[in-house]
Amino acid sequence: MKLMFELNGWTLTNPFIHEGVAFVKPDFYPDRFVIGTSKKGYIYAGGHSRITYRGRVFDSVNELIDMYGNSAIDNFKEWLFEVEKEWVVTRDGSDFIYSFTTLDKLPKTTKVRC
Repeated sequence: MKLMFELNGWTLTNPFIHEGVAFVKPDFYPDRFVIGTSKKGYIYAGGHSRITYRGRVFDSVNELIDMYGNSAIDNFKEWLFEVEKEWVVTRDGSDFIYSFTTLDKLPKTTKVRC
């Protein structure tokens, strides 16, 4: 993950890690959590989540984990994301430049002028 950020011109900042695996899905992060920075901008988690798991609806990953514990992560394939957060690229926090939900869409800093 760190290498992917670096190859695209970003610096990775403190991803959440569980059992040696870094979470890349923005739904695992609080709103406005900064995951990457560059000289002229940054990437933060933004939006809302709605997840259905075992017949219950949750508005955040934390709510789901609070109810079922970290073992629910082992059943991640059973989570149904009805609404997903996004990674948002910005220069100063008030401008929207680009958004994405998966790291294969991580833009190069030169492409978004950050």
